[in-house]
Amino acid sequence: MRAAWLILIAFAVAAFALPDRAGAQDPVAATITGPTAVAPSSTHPYEITVTGGPAADGGTFEINYALQGDNIRGGDPQIPRTLANREGRFTVNVTLPEVEGAVQLFVRAKSSNETANTTTETRLSIDVFRPIELRAFIRNHGAAAALNVTVFFYVDGRGVGNMTIGRIEAGGQAEANVTYIPVDLTPGRHALKVTADLDGDGTIEPAAGELLQSDFFYKTERSSVPAVLGTITVFILVVLVFVLLAIRRQRREQ
Repeated sequence: MRAAWLILIAFAVAAFALPDRAGAQDPVAATITGPTAVAPSSTHPYEITVTGGPAADGGTFEINYALQGDNIRGGDPQIPRTLANREGRFTVNVTLPEVEGAVQLFVRAKSSNETANTTTETRLSIDVFRPIELRAFIRNHGAAAALNVTVFFYVDGRGVGNMTIGRIEAGGQAEANVTYIPVDLTPGRHALKVTADLDGDGTIEPAAGELLQSDFFYKTERSSVPAVLGTITVFILVVLVFVLLAIRRQRREQ
């Protein structure tokens, strides 16, 4: 009988020590995902996810979202908009300002049920810059077609994009181009490099006909949209490389 009482007391103590998991609740949290470097006046979807809080037990999630920044002219929304549902997942379309600079997508999220509600805030920083387009015209002077030629573009040593050309016929020409958002690219001179690793071994060998061409361009304050800062013409499978930078001609005309 004494042993039975001891077992009963131990069970009661253990049960008392267990946390009340039914009443436990994760704090409300909100996350924003979407592009963080975009062109002026462009529109992009952003995913907003809200979790935790009272709504996790069958309540309602609600968000208020708007653009914030020193100059958000042309941006939308400037006045907060409200959305609500029970899932906590939202997709919103945001139009960025017509001027360059840094802005924020601000979100205030609320998680609520019939008896309680909690809120949280989060922000996503977005850089708005005019896009730069770079082009490489590649002519194949070899006797056979060049297949799956991947052309890589670098600005100031940093990769800014690549494009794969499926086939360039012998004696034919193809164009590779990339457009990127030049975050923090200051006005002035910048190094430009184009490479093509034809055999895919990770090494550029000009003697074997692979491309490695470097030059430079200037970014000016009076860039257009999109700003075509450099147009490069290169030849593969030959030693001689001819380069044409349209930006130099543009500078002489200004």
